[in-house]
Amino acid sequence: MSLEQQVIDFFKSDGILSKKFKDYEFRQSQLDMALELLKTLQNKSHVMIEAPTGVGKSFAYLVPSILYAKANKKKAVISTHTINLQEQLLYKDIPLLNEIMPVNFKAALIKGKTNYLCPKRLQTALVKSDNLFDSDEQLFLDKVYSWSLDTIDGTISDLPIAIKQNVWNSICAERGICSTKTCGGMESDCFYMKAKLEVADSDVVIVNHHLFFTLFDGVSEADAEGYLFINDFVVFDEAHTLESIAAEHIYPALSREAIKYQLNRLYNPNKKKGFLLNLPSLHIQLTIQNLFDLVHRFFFNLKEELFIMNNGRYEKLAVRVYEKNIVEDILTSEIEKLLEYLRELRKNCKDDMELNELNDFIIRFGEIKYYIKNFLEQKYEEKRGNEFVYWVELSGLRDDSNVSICTAPIDISDYFKENIFRENNSTVLTSATLTVNNNFDYFKERLGAEDINDMILPTQFNFFDQVKIYIPTSMPPPSKNSDIFYTENLKDWILHFIEKTGGKALVLFTNMGLMKQIGNELRTVVNESDIEILIQGEGNSRSNLLKKFKDNTNSVLFGVDSFWVGIDVPGESLSNLIITKLPFQVPDHPVVKARMEFIDARGGNSFMEYSLPEAILKFRQGVGRLIRNSNDKGIIAILDNRILTKPYGKYFLNSIEKCPIERI
Repeated sequence: MSLEQQVIDFFKSDGILSKKFKDYEFRQSQLDMALELLKTLQNKSHVMIEAPTGVGKSFAYLVPSILYAKANKKKAVISTHTINLQEQLLYKDIPLLNEIMPVNFKAALIKGKTNYLCPKRLQTALVKSDNLFDSDEQLFLDKVYSWSLDTIDGTISDLPIAIKQNVWNSICAERGICSTKTCGGMESDCFYMKAKLEVADSDVVIVNHHLFFTLFDGVSEADAEGYLFINDFVVFDEAHTLESIAAEHIYPALSREAIKYQLNRLYNPNKKKGFLLNLPSLHIQLTIQNLFDLVHRFFFNLKEELFIMNNGRYEKLAVRVYEKNIVEDILTSEIEKLLEYLRELRKNCKDDMELNELNDFIIRFGEIKYYIKNFLEQKYEEKRGNEFVYWVELSGLRDDSNVSICTAPIDISDYFKENIFRENNSTVLTSATLTVNNNFDYFKERLGAEDINDMILPTQFNFFDQVKIYIPTSMPPPSKNSDIFYTENLKDWILHFIEKTGGKALVLFTNMGLMKQIGNELRTVVNESDIEILIQGEGNSRSNLLKKFKDNTNSVLFGVDSFWVGIDVPGESLSNLIITKLPFQVPDHPVVKARMEFIDARGGNSFMEYSLPEAILKFRQGVGRLIRNSNDKGIIAILDNRILTKPYGKYFLNSIEKCPIERI
């Protein structure tokens, strides 16, 4: 039987899947997606598929991927953005498919190496704990040892106690430190080696986008087949996040605290602890103390040169750097001295593990030196033949905030074209939101994928009957400054719609400060009712906030950025979506500004070609939070009347399914 027929037999109305579910409904879109994906794999080509919520896209890509992988002795790499989707695949979808599919297959999750405990490093740390850790950290180390005797997979997610990151970094599996020579091969007790063996023996491998680009270093041969493994293919789910994640991993930022952290691991002058205490290193300890001062001064000089402070707070979080050598390089020569001293210590290492630990520090500080030098001299353009943007970013507006030096390519399309969309390979990109104005042109151009195939699947929901949109016409336009009139109107309209549904609302902001201000003010207004207001950034994790929101149907959740995407709250708990502002990016952020300048300099229109499409994609993601199944009903309040008054407003409304709109 052909693979096409096997796919059809699985999804058809009286097929394999129907026998598992009593109320099974055949979805033509699901079958269409599965067959398109299979055709892509058979042709060794690439495809983008927009699959709205309700299509059942995880089965639509898993089933043909598994059948094709087994028939052709390939690996299917499934890459996701969120942990929620990974957990759905691993603990719900794949076990069910293992029960009912006509082929036997194995699936495994790839985690980063540092997620695994290294038994050899743990033993070393226990012996040297007096030199490495303070008393609290030693207590944590003892607890980890007890846990290590019973754990099955040895991963950090299995650890039942709060993590002390400094200790974990000294006992986890690590690149360059843990090897077959030091830790043993597949027959050893090494948790990472066992995980590698499981992955090697699997037909389906689950990974997240961040780890995919960490593991993927590009290809040396243009006709090479495979990405993470020889002869594999990749399905990127939640593919709308790919560009930003790839750029972040190709050109990572470097912060003041990250450098200080690595110095403290070598030798902490305050605690008199660190790796170097096990070696003859008094002269190096003095160099490290000097480096602490120089690191502080280097990043202080950057802030003094670039940032303006008013009333004890900085005016901006990010400032672009246009000139080379914006401040004096006071770090490179001292880091070179440190590296020279560390290399001399190699002859004093007592075993391979200690030598590997030392070499890891040498590599890390070599990378730090390289990044600082390239940032100051802006060398990436010379080496990569591309245009880059350089900027300095603060973690907050206070004087003691962490400082990072950052680099990003203005255009990453060549990277994707050369490394991902190669001949003789297959990549599938899917998401609920990949199109603008009903076509893939914008997303394809951003990723250098103009020539690949595409497919748009229709929604499975009756959006017209399930949703109603309200747009207040009297709402003043958003203000860049602290406009009391705007803020009071925004607060009043949010309260109006919260009361309309008795809570059950997700309120999406683009500004954290404004969100917290209005959220706290409304909390005092509704405190006599049963409505609970939950606000992002008040100490609760994202998952805890979502759990509270789901459990309490009268609650209201205030969120920014990450709550516009990847949230799945079906049912009554989310019956009201309030969008406070059209989600345009901050136009003066260095990367946004540089990309707009790049387009304008080539005769384009940066607003229509970049700012507007980005905002529409984010808007569509936000709207997608409301209707998660065919039984959901709710309202959407759009508190930005530019959607009515500006010529571009129609593009936002045209980007979503048609439904009743009431202007109030």
